[in-house]
Amino acid sequence: MRTAPGVALGGGRYRLLRRIAVGGMGEVWEANDDALARPVAVKVLRAEFAGDAGFLERFRTEARNSAALSHPNIAALFDYGEQDGSAYLVMELVVGEPLSDLLEREPVLDPRRLLPVLAQTARGLHAAHEAGVVHRDVKPGNILLARSGKVKITDFGVSLAADQKTMTATGMVMGTAQYLSPEQAVGRPATPLSDLYSLGVVAYEALAGKRPFTGPTAVDIAVAHVNDPVPPLPTTVERRLAALVLRLLSKEPSERPGSGEELAGLLDRLVPQTPPSGVPVLVSRPERPRDEFARTRRDAGAAPDAEAARARADAPPSYPPSRRGRAGRTEPAPGTRRAAARAATPPAGSVLDAVRDAGRNLRRLRLPLVILVLVLVALLGAALADRLVGAAGPAGPGGGAYPVQATGVTRTDQYPRADASGGIIAGERRAARATTDPAGRDAGGTPDPRSTEVKDS
Repeated sequence: MRTAPGVALGGGRYRLLRRIAVGGMGEVWEANDDALARPVAVKVLRAEFAGDAGFLERFRTEARNSAALSHPNIAALFDYGEQDGSAYLVMELVVGEPLSDLLEREPVLDPRRLLPVLAQTARGLHAAHEAGVVHRDVKPGNILLARSGKVKITDFGVSLAADQKTMTATGMVMGTAQYLSPEQAVGRPATPLSDLYSLGVVAYEALAGKRPFTGPTAVDIAVAHVNDPVPPLPTTVERRLAALVLRLLSKEPSERPGSGEELAGLLDRLVPQTPPSGVPVLVSRPERPRDEFARTRRDAGAAPDAEAARARADAPPSYPPSRRGRAGRTEPAPGTRRAAARAATPPAGSVLDAVRDAGRNLRRLRLPLVILVLVLVALLGAALADRLVGAAGPAGPGGGAYPVQATGVTRTDQYPRADASGGIIAGERRAARATTDPAGRDAGGTPDPRSTEVKDS
């Protein structure tokens, strides 16, 4: 069966788009399911193994074991088919990357990122174990990390179900040597605890940046898993986490956690923000914008605060009163003058606080008070000026004063009187008095008209 972009499998239903990865037994392609209009992943048996009955049987075994599993942390199987002596699997397409790619970029992961991945993987493995399926090849390349944070276990190609007969000869090792459990290395059957050992190797690698056992050949590595002690983790790793990883890497399966579910619970307790689902939830406080004005004021007030702190440090120490003084001090009896005076006297702290508050209020009201005082001064000055001008009166021509009206009566006493020296009608009136009688008539008995004209003038 030929594989290339545009080739359709399954009677033209699955159209290959691009190759994603190449494994030991097959190739993984991104494809499109034209019948359901959805993206899928298609794993195709490699061309060199086409027609090989053994590899075809392994493909069928992977299809059956994957179809029996349904869990959020296991990549779902949609379809299986055989064509032209080869076979293919149609699976859920996980948009993300395998853990192996992440470890290539970042050899050491922060525990807060790693622990949720390990917990989800442990739950997926527990679901497989409950269904009677042992993965037998747990490694970073088979742990897919979706962009949403979900973990998907894939590639059950060498898995073994409880009701299946082994397809390997006695003593034949299945799996990857770097992640192989000691019991698998010596040819014993793999168990669910073997998968947990392999997951422990993954955890060690992500925390230390290297695998616990290495060697020039796969056989040397397998022997190291069986005989060599586990090297200690870096001291930067938290003590409880390091103890749990070393427990997973125990040579004896009975010393490891009893199940994937138990392991997931232990991992969850190491990170408080990891919920039971294993998906990390990062809660951060909203950051407030920086207040430059407040920062300037704080910097300006830093020097006085430092001087006050130095002054307090230089002050002589103060000591609380002795027990004898406290014991001899008695409270005044209620109702006495001393008790009333103590109740009326506010504490020293409250007085100081009141003085400070009053000072702050005065500082706030400084400008309004100044304006009010200026207005009052202006009004008082205007009133005083009016009073002074009214008392003196406006001057008339020749230094005399103008008539002043008061209660409707015209005062004329300010003019020079006729009897006074320099009077303007003094001459005529004196001449008139000599020739007239008191009634204003002249000696002949007729009134003198000039006296009236003189008055009018």
